[in-house]
Amino acid sequence: MRRGALVLLGVVLLTGCVSAFPAEKLVGVDRSITLGVLRSDPDRFRQARVLLAGEIIQTRPRPGNTEIEVISRPLGDGDAPRFTDTSDGRFLLTAPDFLDPAIYATGRRLSVVGTVTGSEERPVGDLPYRYVTVAIDQLYLWPRPVNAYPYPYYPYYYGGFGRPYWPYYW
Repeated sequence: MRRGALVLLGVVLLTGCVSAFPAEKLVGVDRSITLGVLRSDPDRFRQARVLLAGEIIQTRPRPGNTEIEVISRPLGDGDAPRFTDTSDGRFLLTAPDFLDPAIYATGRRLSVVGTVTGSEERPVGDLPYRYVTVAIDQLYLWPRPVNAYPYPYYPYYYGGFGRPYWPYYW
């Protein structure tokens, strides 16, 4: 009994460390290269395989490819972007295929294994901004979060105890 519990605990702990990507896609990825490091000298890291994550700002289909503008987020469990306001900046992804902007929509979270292709300067508002450009090798689009308690059924509506307006009975 005790041995089974220890095995189950080990399996549960190891599942938290699993990446969203298959192991063969992560071969050659340097996890120490973050977007902050890339932005300091993108040409130095040209052809480096990196793992980045963030939220989609905009998806632009073009003839022959699709470009995704992403604001970076730190990597969390399973290589998912963390829910935080911390960011190292923006980067551009290039996919050789058509990716539908309705699916790869603004605000969706993604993780990507890709190859750094260099940098490109574009305006953000009225200011010039240098984007790191990455060619996608493997892309993972994270599921949208589900609101388990939509507005009228939120637990506090019922006082958290299943009766409306608890503790006031009338």
